[in-house]
Amino acid sequence: MSNYNSRKLEGTPPWMRFAPYAALGVLVFSFNSTSELNYFWKGYLTILQAQAGIVMLYFAMSQFRKQGKNKLNS
Repeated sequence: MSNYNSRKLEGTPPWMRFAPYAALGVLVFSFNSTSELNYFWKGYLTILQAQAGIVMLYFAMSQFRKQGKNKLNS
């Protein structure tokens, strides 16, 4: 069994793997801090936005990996 899939990100620095998630956190925080909603609605929206953002980041990062892999093969 190959460990190739688990080693895809070994060449990148740790801060580059953390950067998209930190940017997502900053965006969710800035959006929710400017809204004038009830405290509980802010918490609910924060959870929903974080979940949706993580799913979108996952698919976007997989697309970027596929594009990079195709450029290397051609």
